[in-house]
Amino acid sequence: MEEYLKQTSRNEYRDREPAGYLPGLPVDAEFLGRAVDQAEYNALRVALYQATGDKDLLEMEMVTESLDKGHLTRYTKLTIAEKDRPALKQKAIQFLLKQAGDYKEVRPPDDELRSLISLALGRKIDDANFPEYKAAASFDDFPFFHAGWSGGTKPSIPEDFTVAIIGSGHSGIAMGVQLGLLGIPYTIYERQPDPGGVWSVNRYPDVRVDTMSSMYQLGFMKRYPWTEFFARGAEVRQYMADTARRFGVYEHIRFAHEVKAMQFDEATSRWELEVSSGDEVVHASARIVVAATGLFLTPRKLGVDGVDHFAGDVLATTGWPEIYSLSGKSVAVVGNGSTGVQLLSRIAAEATQVYVYVRTPQWITPQEHYGAPIHPELQWLLQNMPYYWNWDRFVWTIPSDDFVDLFSFDPAWKTAGGHFSKSNDALRARLTDYIKEQTGYREDLYGRLIPRYPPWARRMIVDNNWYKTLTEKHVELVTEPIDRVEGSEIVTADGHRRGVDVIISATGFDITKYLYPIRVRGRQGITLEEKWDKDGVGPRAYWAMTVPKFPNLFIMYGPNSQGGAGGSITSYSQLWATYAAGLCVELIENGYKELEVKEDVFEKHNAVLDGRTSRMIWMDRESRNRNYFVSHGRVQAMNAWAPAEHWEAMTNPNLHRDYSVG
Repeated sequence: MEEYLKQTSRNEYRDREPAGYLPGLPVDAEFLGRAVDQAEYNALRVALYQATGDKDLLEMEMVTESLDKGHLTRYTKLTIAEKDRPALKQKAIQFLLKQAGDYKEVRPPDDELRSLISLALGRKIDDANFPEYKAAASFDDFPFFHAGWSGGTKPSIPEDFTVAIIGSGHSGIAMGVQLGLLGIPYTIYERQPDPGGVWSVNRYPDVRVDTMSSMYQLGFMKRYPWTEFFARGAEVRQYMADTARRFGVYEHIRFAHEVKAMQFDEATSRWELEVSSGDEVVHASARIVVAATGLFLTPRKLGVDGVDHFAGDVLATTGWPEIYSLSGKSVAVVGNGSTGVQLLSRIAAEATQVYVYVRTPQWITPQEHYGAPIHPELQWLLQNMPYYWNWDRFVWTIPSDDFVDLFSFDPAWKTAGGHFSKSNDALRARLTDYIKEQTGYREDLYGRLIPRYPPWARRMIVDNNWYKTLTEKHVELVTEPIDRVEGSEIVTADGHRRGVDVIISATGFDITKYLYPIRVRGRQGITLEEKWDKDGVGPRAYWAMTVPKFPNLFIMYGPNSQGGAGGSITSYSQLWATYAAGLCVELIENGYKELEVKEDVFEKHNAVLDGRTSRMIWMDRESRNRNYFVSHGRVQAMNAWAPAEHWEAMTNPNLHRDYSVG
């Protein structure tokens, strides 16, 4: 690891001026006061206590505040009482003026870190959750990585032990970094001309992350200078490229190389890959394949009769034209998921007429800081205040207790007249009020936009001025189902015809198409689709990653991979990389050539999983038939593992218990 770290510059971004910083702007008490005013108070208090040991900070009153604008991992936050904020501000300014410049950060030992985490959360933490919380605080160089060689000594790697990674999004980059730390040879095949995964193909207007930028970065990528709290697509792509270059992954990527097919050779225990690069077909071979192709890989086609013969343009949110004007045009936006909600306001600002077709109402929530820039003062604080970046990221990453409670059905509450549970119903009421307020209390709008199912039964959508845009004179909400397209008209089930020049398909992705359109053949030539069809319950995997009959294949972001109770997808990506790499280590150290998850282990795991998810919010009867979380009658995208369970499974894989080896 030390050798690997020498190849990377940990302070590359800390040493450069934050975006928007004005050269010559004095960093004086006034500047620092503005910086502290923009800080997250709880995070600032913990960072300042860690740096100074000032026990006055422990006496400050902590209060729980409801967030007027929610957050995808919390709807309340622990913060400093108003009366104690002036004292915190003054202490922080004095420290930054007099001590911060020469301060040398040190990694806290576990006992100290445990106390600091308890301080940040306002409660004691148990042993089971400490490893995950420690990683979320990101004081280690590679906080989520745990795969390593026995005794710390790297053995001789067999010449034929190579890993093929498909995709260069978060998961592919994380896998590359983990393998680089171990010194295991790998190649990444990326079908796009640049890294970024889903961000390479999604370039529609106003595309951006819907979780905070600081949560969206990998744990080993410290203090990246995001310009917005919720980064736009172009900045995410730059971050991906920066990360790949900084950690030595970039040179392992073969861009514009699309894996078309892969076959497991039972005689050699290797995967044989067919890869296209332009007009050329390349054949490659690898001991291990890691499919970092992602969940949102295959766009769902707009399934409307006649759309293939539409007289105008049909635009998908994937593959958006680099230059395209909607000026003077009548536009139909079909879909109100994340993409449809993000782009509507921008479309309406340009088009003459917009029709918004909504099949299923969504719970669309406001998000604190959404669309807001990170000002120079806060940028400076994130880069220069010792430990503040760590704790700011931590307090937003770890879900609050009220968030976890949203997913748990309360029969007694429903018997007493409630919908789902006390906390979920409270969120329902707040979001209902928000919808009414945003639509100007127009019953003709909000009456068609308030869902019947509970919040979080489907994926929550972040509002990007969507509701308010529906109130504009040239925007019409259409909730009648689309029957067909005729010529340049969209005909709804009630017979109404609306002429349009452009149809924008924002209908999401088919997330049952894992690895699609790659033809993946395992033992006896069986394909993944055939395996899952034969099972009769759709895509399944062991810990979301491995499938019987498909040796030496790891699927990152596979079936039942998403965690329902918080955490960030980048945390999961790093843990999946740890799991796959840990098993690679065991193969090499034991001289094995292949591993395959045992059928009984696979079935027992999924039986437990299905038993849990069947009782959770995603199977709500008002939502499950129109919910991408559910397929083949079971929850297919989400899991029900406690964070500590998932952490233990990912960081301590058991090769001989769970896998057949040879």
